[in-house]
Amino acid sequence: MKRYILLFLCLSLFLGTGKIFGQTANPDTLIIGTKGGKIILVSDSLKKFNTINVDELIKKALLSIKDSLVDDAQLRKRLRDNLYTRKIKNRPFRLLPVFGLGFVRDKFSPFLGFSLDFAPQRQDYYLKKGGEYTFINIASTAFFTFKDNGSDYQSQNNIFLEGTIGNRINNSIANYGVVSELSAGIGYLIHKEGSYFTNHTLKVFVNVGLKNSFIKIRPELYITDQFKNAFPGLAVKFFW
Repeated sequence: MKRYILLFLCLSLFLGTGKIFGQTANPDTLIIGTKGGKIILVSDSLKKFNTINVDELIKKALLSIKDSLVDDAQLRKRLRDNLYTRKIKNRPFRLLPVFGLGFVRDKFSPFLGFSLDFAPQRQDYYLKKGGEYTFINIASTAFFTFKDNGSDYQSQNNIFLEGTIGNRINNSIANYGVVSELSAGIGYLIHKEGSYFTNHTLKVFVNVGLKNSFIKIRPELYITDQFKNAFPGLAVKFFW
């Protein structure tokens, strides 16, 4: 009889608890998704999770790994540093001086003016994958021509209103050869002195910036007399 009782107890332990000779039942897991990853809880029964304060458990888990966490400001800085070679204050509008020397028809004409530069993505100039940004520029530029007036030279001031659109390129990142800017624009004569330019003078031009330089080369085409006449020009612009 004692043998049967002992056998019955062994079977009860095996069937009731699932443990015999060091074997355990398969564990159950509870996975909690968070913004930074997952928290996995393991137990032999999901029912035991009913008594757990999950918020408190997550808080303790985060405190235990706080050294590996970063706040939003640090995370943004880390991501920015991975994307850009340099961080600048991104001012979309800039007022810039314009000056240089032009050769129009048969005369050298220095020019001087101001421009308003609009570039909302200027920071992309320092983007590791890209290294360029698009800009729009509006400028008022005065060309000074000189006329021999017998005993002295007379200065004549002709002002053009110009609009330009194009890309500036960071050649330390992007490979565009010797080019640091490619842009095109159009100008119109809004103030005339003398007879060097006629009324309704229009010009079209292309700006080519040179790598590692403060010089832009600008081939120009002047169109006058309501598109009846045209003549070329060439300007060298200086910038920083």
